[in-house]
Amino acid sequence: MTRPQPHALEAAPLGSRFARSLPITIPALVTLLVVLVGHDRRALWRDEYATWWAASLSTDQLQLLLSKVDAVFAPFYLFTRAWVALFGDSLTSLRLPSALAMAAAAGLIGALGRRLFSPGAGLVAGLLFALLPAVSRYGEEARPYAFALAFSVAGALLLLRALEQPDRWRRWVPYALVVAAIGWSHLVALTVLAAYAVAVIGAAGLRSKALRNWVLATAAGGLPVAPLLWLGKRQTGQIGWIGDRGEESIREFITSTFGSLWSGLAVLALALLSVRLAEPRRRFLLAWALLPPAAVLALTPVINMMLSRYLLFTVPAWVLLAACTLRQMSARVAALTPTARAAAARAASPVPPATAVPGQPRRALAGDGPAWAVSLGALAALALLGLPGQVEARTLPAGNQADLRTAAEIMRPRLLPGDAIAYGGESYGGPRTFRRGMTFELRDLDGPKDVFVSVRGQDRGSFEAVECADPAECAKDVTRIWLVTSAPDRDLFADMPVARAELLRDEFTTVFAQRTQGVAVALLVREQPAPAQP
Repeated sequence: MTRPQPHALEAAPLGSRFARSLPITIPALVTLLVVLVGHDRRALWRDEYATWWAASLSTDQLQLLLSKVDAVFAPFYLFTRAWVALFGDSLTSLRLPSALAMAAAAGLIGALGRRLFSPGAGLVAGLLFALLPAVSRYGEEARPYAFALAFSVAGALLLLRALEQPDRWRRWVPYALVVAAIGWSHLVALTVLAAYAVAVIGAAGLRSKALRNWVLATAAGGLPVAPLLWLGKRQTGQIGWIGDRGEESIREFITSTFGSLWSGLAVLALALLSVRLAEPRRRFLLAWALLPPAAVLALTPVINMMLSRYLLFTVPAWVLLAACTLRQMSARVAALTPTARAAAARAASPVPPATAVPGQPRRALAGDGPAWAVSLGALAALALLGLPGQVEARTLPAGNQADLRTAAEIMRPRLLPGDAIAYGGESYGGPRTFRRGMTFELRDLDGPKDVFVSVRGQDRGSFEAVECADPAECAKDVTRIWLVTSAPDRDLFADMPVARAELLRDEFTTVFAQRTQGVAVALLVREQPAPAQP
């Protein structure tokens, strides 16, 4: 897979270091800006609370947790734990690593587009990536999906670099390290190796030293990931819910992957127009886009991992193909303008010797300005298509999540020393999710006490606590309990152990209740016995 010559549509030779950096720096900065604007409007959701919970554990507690659940996220949790120790656990701090990873991914996409096609294609691809609502959605989420995406693009770049001199092992070492990083960020992202194989075979053939060295480097990079694979296999029951929720429709899958149905359809349509199976570069990108979902789908009878966010790392391939189509279409449209025709006529005419500059190449296309105007106009149109998705990515909270941040804001001004808290309900994750969410939202306060817990989840290596067998004994000295529940307003004590519900009904009075999305907050005060009559 040889590096192409500069594209004929570029405005001028981009030999300077600054000009060559533009396809990298501009998309990276735009992505970081787009992701960070309004990132704090959306509250943390269930999985982000799990990230914070794991990062807040001691070393022994985290080791115990990973021995039971989430072993495949061990590298991410360890990284987040170190990050929080340095920069704190505010919402912005928790989400900043993902934002930086998305910005890095945009710059790497620009660099990959420049290497495969042209600087202009790289710049358009990076900007198109920055404007996708899914980039904002997962760039503002304290989970590892942005890292998996960035490492996948980095792996493609390092692979192409190694293929330039496949006999030199020094070229393969960075690639092997990135393969390990891909697996550590998310195991499903390792399916991108199938696309890498297509790139190697397309560039060097089946019986080449390059293919042999690629296999060895990939195996070396996979060795550090092997323990995660082994531990993950023991914990496959943890993702059993994926199969239980039913299959995503194609419409839902596109919407989730790109963050917007219409943005996704536009990118897919542009990408498919760019497909040329006879061309190794485009064949590689098509393999990157299609082979990972095909591999995950083939494994579904054994283990169901078909979840759109797990396959987010395929988006760069679609974006790069779409960018090629955009640049080609922009050039054709711009060539129809009178200015472009006049510039082309001038470029075709002989250059007078008096005006020629020795050693300076003639501009490749004087009418490239109109082509860029068309490209930027198309990007603006795609940005408008994705605007509802951008708003949704910043909606508080996500539509299928309980609004625990608002629940905490309801409680905060009304809390008194000695108050306790209890949880109920089954929907929206129930006590398991509510407990860690409210612990995060009220982490700056001393209390309230989790009254019905006998063994904390932190101490048993679980996201779930052990609750009291005798609720009356646990609550004997408590006069005020805040109930956080997803039960309906008509019966706040529904979906709760019978003994606890009877205790709260019989001995406490509800003096305050307010509901926000998916959760009700109620203040229960114990009825004091009447003073004895003389």
